Amino acid sequence: MPKLVFYFYCQKIIGNIGNFFKFFFYFTTRFVHWIFIPQGVRIVSVIIFAELGVIGLFLGTLITYFWNGFTIGNPLIVALISSINPYLAVHFSRYILKLDNLFTRLSAEKLLLISLISALFNSLFHQFYFHMRINAGFSRDTAVMFFGDFFGSLILLYSMSIALRWIKFKYRTA
Repeated sequence: MPKLVFYFYCQKIIGNIGNFFKFFFYFTTRFVHWIFIPQGVRIVSVIIFAELGVIGLFLGTLITYFWNGFTIGNPLIVALISSINPYLAVHFSRYILKLDNLFTRLSAEKLLLISLISALFNSLFHQFYFHMRINAGFSRDTAVMFFGDFFGSLILLYSMSIALRWIKFKYRTA
């Protein structure tokens, strides 16, 4: 268990650093990005590790919240929103798309819908909280966060899907 929690700390920190350097020019505020790759990391963490992934995301969000010097909102609530949203989105996607627990036979359309659902959950809950907390620009920030989360998770989910198919092919022919 401690190794798993440490793994998620590292994933969260690496994801945020990587997102900052790769897409530096594609963010509107420190909280809203046009392409946000860590959303895909959140989805994959919850798909693979379920509730342990939620715990790791919660702890990782707390660490990066203070490490990045954020002062907006309550860190526990932000961490809770950041960790629970992927869990809700994965379970909602599993229910709507009639997926099994292992997410086998995922097509491009299903990956697209999982990304869409996760972006919708994440952007609405985060921006609703920030709007209630600091009266931020709800509609503009929600739209940008939705597209950023959607594209970020889509990029990561499609990349993971292609990598897994390549690995399966490589070991099948060996």
